Amino acid sequence: MSAIDPGFGVIVIGRGDPRLAVATLAATRAWRHPPVRAVLAVPKGREHAFATVATAASARIVATTESDLLADAVAVLAADVDVVVATSEGVVLDAAWLALLRDHVILYEDSIAGVDFVPRVVKIATEAAGADLAVADRPHEPALVSWLRGSIRPRSLLGAVFWGRPGTLRQIGLDTAGEGGDAVSFLLALDQLRRRGRTTVGFTRHARHARLLPDRRTGYDSGYGLYRRLEQLAEARRAAAALGNAAPSHLDLAIERLRLGLELALRSVLGTGGRHNAATFLNGVRAARRDAVAVRRTVVRDLRELR
Repeated sequence: MSAIDPGFGVIVIGRGDPRLAVATLAATRAWRHPPVRAVLAVPKGREHAFATVATAASARIVATTESDLLADAVAVLAADVDVVVATSEGVVLDAAWLALLRDHVILYEDSIAGVDFVPRVVKIATEAAGADLAVADRPHEPALVSWLRGSIRPRSLLGAVFWGRPGTLRQIGLDTAGEGGDAVSFLLALDQLRRRGRTTVGFTRHARHARLLPDRRTGYDSGYGLYRRLEQLAEARRAAAALGNAAPSHLDLAIERLRLGLELALRSVLGTGGRHNAATFLNGVRAARRDAVAVRRTVVRDLRELR
């Protein structure tokens, strides 16, 4: 490995259906420059569900606490690769995506990290537990649909892929937040890296986000986790502003909340399933907001008692 021939390591964050992790790891076999190492990062207690996937893909399982998934996986790869690529299960990266990233990191040595959002979605109806998702063989959705999704949908709900140079990544806090939080976690990492070198944010048409249908999960966990993550981000910015260290962010919270409201409105008119998912998502947001307000009130009360 060298500056003109960087080695890549892949991190797949797995929480749900192992078939999605299979699809993400399988796509890397088509890369012209295959990853040097692959890691499957899963919450502690879920490693048994992904053991077969890891063995088939020659990937190492890293089982740890939810908040440390990304940090511990980067630590495993740091000594062996020049660039780390991290994404959630179900995000399928084409060979062209890696080729563009490889050219970028070779050409711009001051570029240290970036996030690419994935507006293209592949919805796969499947009931068979062992079915091959075959994402690459699925028909592409109309370009207009992908464009609209990228323009309207909250960034925090889009598929996303994060890349960075491991030496720099290990100097910052890499915190993951569970359901609904990976894209926000990636952007928060970029905010920390902004003053250390060049960072990039964009959209890619060389990747697809696979989703299994029917999706029987409610939106509660996603709504709760996402709102909690946005609140953490807002608190971090308020603290930085109080210390005089405020800096521009890669995620505009006001616009993100506006997009979330629009997302809920659109879901509510998409039929019974859409209305149910929107209602449970909103319940999760309300619960997270209620908990956040309770925590702030407790902190304020404790500070008053100390006076």
